[in-house]
Amino acid sequence: MSAMRKFVITALAMASAAFSVQANAGTLGYADVVLDYFDSGAGPIAGPYGGIGNFTGYQPVSTDVVLGSEPGPVGLNDFLSLPTGSYITVGFTDETAIDGVGNDIFIQETGASGERANVYVSSDTINFVLLGVAADDGTTAFDLASIGFTDAVRAVKIVGLDNRGASPGFDVVNVQVLPGSIAPVPEPETVSMLLAGLGLISAAIRRRK
Repeated sequence: MSAMRKFVITALAMASAAFSVQANAGTLGYADVVLDYFDSGAGPIAGPYGGIGNFTGYQPVSTDVVLGSEPGPVGLNDFLSLPTGSYITVGFTDETAIDGVGNDIFIQETGASGERANVYVSSDTINFVLLGVAADDGTTAFDLASIGFTDAVRAVKIVGLDNRGASPGFDVVNVQVLPGSIAPVPEPETVSMLLAGLGLISAAIRRRK
């Protein structure tokens, strides 16, 4: 095996290993950034509003209550209420959701009052496609294959469809994707390593010529 071939194989192996490490470092896939929020004004008070912990009545809340996992037991979750026409768009900073085996995206709602919400997905955070309707009092699962969505999902938008419940509107607890449905986003260091390796390969080839 020539020295050049050994060099190329070694460089590619290093890049592959870097991406592999990053892939194994993925989280459970909870949405971790709020990209957009809109208050339609259809609620009893100005949004954002919802509930904190042991619900005793709706109150102003931060839109961040829908981010990450919810450590509290069922019925004691922090949530954001989305009355008719109000919406929140969330994203993932350390991964993108892709169509895996079975269901891919999960929307958790608290309370049993018949609330509903439209759920949309986007690969570019600009153009959204309807994924389906989320129900109340539990977790609604969605399969990207059901709408033939093959691009990586970088944003999920949830739009309230009613004003039902003690805290009027669809009560979002969190948004999650399964580990098997996550495509890791390479960190800047990983990309730099790959580009540096390819640069060295290119320089070596030029010298050889």
